[in-house]
Amino acid sequence: MKYKTNSFFLRDKLNSESVLKHIEFLKEKFYQVETKWPQFKILFDSLEDLAKNTPPDKKVLILERAYFYGGWTLFSPIFHKQEVVSIDCVTDSQKNKWGSQETWLEDDRCLKWRPDFVNEISNLTDIESESMDYVIVPNVVHHEKNQNEMFQEFARVLKKGGKCLIFEGLVRELHQMPDDYVRYTHEGLKVMLEKYGLKFDSFKFGTGVFDVIAYVWQNAFEYLPEDLRKEKMEWFYHEHFPYLQEMDQKFRKNLVKPDKAFPMSYIVWAHKG
Repeated sequence: MKYKTNSFFLRDKLNSESVLKHIEFLKEKFYQVETKWPQFKILFDSLEDLAKNTPPDKKVLILERAYFYGGWTLFSPIFHKQEVVSIDCVTDSQKNKWGSQETWLEDDRCLKWRPDFVNEISNLTDIESESMDYVIVPNVVHHEKNQNEMFQEFARVLKKGGKCLIFEGLVRELHQMPDDYVRYTHEGLKVMLEKYGLKFDSFKFGTGVFDVIAYVWQNAFEYLPEDLRKEKMEWFYHEHFPYLQEMDQKFRKNLVKPDKAFPMSYIVWAHKG
């Protein structure tokens, strides 16, 4: 790797105001939850709620792909009051893309915090067994080739009674290829979690079918020549995106088939029995 895992600053020097600004940056500029990718709002709502209600003596493990952003963890500052441990989950085929999206973090509100370790998500060798109260997996599961080993590691590192939070996008383009392997439904995740001794607790859907329509349009622009792309993006975001988001808020429940749903994303909670 091109960086060491020492923190850029002392974590105990953080304050609530700086962390709130960091979260504001992530939501406004990085994930653009109000203007482009509202499917990530459920992730931030869940993380902020968890951080607010988790005692400071609890150990929180965050698994993310920091190397794309120059080796800076995005989510660790949210849990600065807890005993947070962050792992940069690197895959061999993507190592040459280190720092390819670091410019996305060019904002004074962004806190620069190094992960503690660099590991494969399916082989968390630096984490002791039954040492974590929480394992948080934000938008990473689909990038792991060794699915069985990954879920086994979640169960291994959690304490008895410890909880696992997984965020996944159900509707996604193929991306960061070749490391894009699977799209689980929430029920599919339930099968995998329970296979390795994690009890499924609950799930919550994020945005719905009208946001799916918006997301497909957003991806379609990337297939257009640059001049046409700019024109169509302006047309879409000014005239159609707000309307689709309004529809998505109003009409979430399928009125024709009660056993059918079309969510963009979801959160799953499980615990170790």
